Amino acid sequence: MRWSSVQKFRKCEIELERDVQKQLSEWKEFRHNTVLQVEGPRQVGKTHEVRKFACANYNQVIYVNLVSDDYGFEDLMLTDDFLEEYCRNAKLGHYVNDASTVLILDEIQESAEVYNHIRDFRERFACDIIVSGSYLARTVKSKDFFLPAGIAYLRIYPLSFQEFCRAAGAEDMLMGLSLAGDSTDEEYRHLEALYQVYRHIGGYPEVVTTYIRTGKEAQCLQTLENLINTFTSESSRFFSNSTALSIFKESYKAVLVQICEEKKGTGKNFLEFATNFVKDSVKEAVSRNEIRAAAAWLYYSGVIDYCDMYNNGDVTDVVSNRRAYIADCGLAYYISNQVTIPNAVIEGMLTETFAYTELNRLYKASIDKKTVRGDKPCFSTCGDYELDFVVVCKDDKRIGIEVKTSNNRARSLEFYKEKGMIDAGFRAALSRGGEGERFDTIPVYSVGCRFPYGH
Repeated sequence: MRWSSVQKFRKCEIELERDVQKQLSEWKEFRHNTVLQVEGPRQVGKTHEVRKFACANYNQVIYVNLVSDDYGFEDLMLTDDFLEEYCRNAKLGHYVNDASTVLILDEIQESAEVYNHIRDFRERFACDIIVSGSYLARTVKSKDFFLPAGIAYLRIYPLSFQEFCRAAGAEDMLMGLSLAGDSTDEEYRHLEALYQVYRHIGGYPEVVTTYIRTGKEAQCLQTLENLINTFTSESSRFFSNSTALSIFKESYKAVLVQICEEKKGTGKNFLEFATNFVKDSVKEAVSRNEIRAAAAWLYYSGVIDYCDMYNNGDVTDVVSNRRAYIADCGLAYYISNQVTIPNAVIEGMLTETFAYTELNRLYKASIDKKTVRGDKPCFSTCGDYELDFVVVCKDDKRIGIEVKTSNNRARSLEFYKEKGMIDAGFRAALSRGGEGERFDTIPVYSVGCRFPYGH
């Protein structure tokens, strides 16, 4: 393996086994004639996972970080055979122009000129090409960037609960657990404990490795604070107005407050709610357009995501982007400490956020692996009844899911089942699970990884 001396792959102290490695392998096997664009929030592990994959699968790796490149990639790229010269500058030996070489262009959002030449690189060179970046919303929105043809897309998320259990040595226990209460007491207790930890620290790789190394949630929260402060300051520099920092901070809070306050799905949509919330919270004058721009940035950068609504229990009547969620439980828990919301309400919000993020992965799977219809999770309202999530399977079966933090009756689930608006219902709670007359109960931590809930 040939690397430049300053760009060698460094194995982290605790190596996480991520599902994305399988996705990268599938791209290499079936779509390597395309350029792979790897997206995802900052510090979600994009660079590490791509370089780990490259180290294991290529003889020559040309890694270019467009923030700190010392070998003149951007200056050389318009010259003939520039990769040969770049490799010489970086002490990588002779450039090998075949599929045993991979060119990785990291932080691609930093250079419109490089991004706009991706198609040209693909035509000129026989090596595989991967581009990645944390703020690719900038490439989508900026007039300086042009989306090239021949791009395959891969989005990396924080670790799922299944991946977290894998890191903790409990994946087999999770995937083999009886959802009807027939496993051992020790297995349920162990997975419940891991679930409680995950709800507080989430799935960002540095946070997970911090917990595995120390076993202390407090240190994880410090890591989360550093992460969100870095993201906020880096994002605000892309906005010219002086109030961007304040707008971002209040927008985080608006997501949580909306989830906690809006009970029946009959209030304002998230953008309307966030606009009013931020304008009331920020002491300086801010415009609606500034707030909407910040919300769009948070969405494209992977910090928040949206949930649609099925109106009146009808899965053909969809209200788009009705509610927003923080896209990681750890970030949601950290931000919850910045708002004055009762602990019991925060517990409900965290449980719902966990269920949303886990279900969302079903919708983001590749077409051949998707088990559901649609592009994002949906909740549903009908009269006074709100059902937390309704999932439509590929065979059109409608599954209702009511997420509970207590032993209260699942009244909305009962209503939807009685009215024939769902074909099957599941109560997801901190429970060992069990079969019921009208619907079953499943352990809440199985809501995503064990769908569609075969026992």
